[in-house]
Amino acid sequence: MMNWRALSQTKQDRIWSEVNKLIKWKPGSRCHPIIPPDPYRVFDISSAMSGKAGLNDVIKVQNDLEITILKAFQSCTGKHDVMYALDWQHDGYTFSPHQAMPQDEFGEWPVPVFPNGDYYFFFHQDFSWGLLGDPWKCTITVFGEELLEAIDHDPPILFQDK
Repeated sequence: MMNWRALSQTKQDRIWSEVNKLIKWKPGSRCHPIIPPDPYRVFDISSAMSGKAGLNDVIKVQNDLEITILKAFQSCTGKHDVMYALDWQHDGYTFSPHQAMPQDEFGEWPVPVFPNGDYYFFFHQDFSWGLLGDPWKCTITVFGEELLEAIDHDPPILFQDK
């Protein structure tokens, strides 16, 4: 997966330390909220997690989320910018949203946008904006004016008021 480059343990530890300060998060504490810098918005994604929606609907909504978020990442980054993709207690990566986004055997990125069991966080290389997936609260929090504007311009189905 050429575009996805695993972070060294040292670099990953440094990034998590930065992230935990930035979003005031205490990993491993389910009751401790993620508090990103302003401006931010929290989106309820429980409709794509509940058993009420049919499997085809869930797949469609999750595919739309990935495509739409990738477009937002692209609009907020330069061709040579990189992003961090972090998966709590697993390997983290750098990637460019402007390069091919290879998928694994399950049709997912190495760190998916949809938090289906783990905390999945995405940050611009300078931490000025990001996307924070919380599987326990069934939310995706978006912070940073630039990314919020990009998402408002073309929101994923999952973020639209039903």
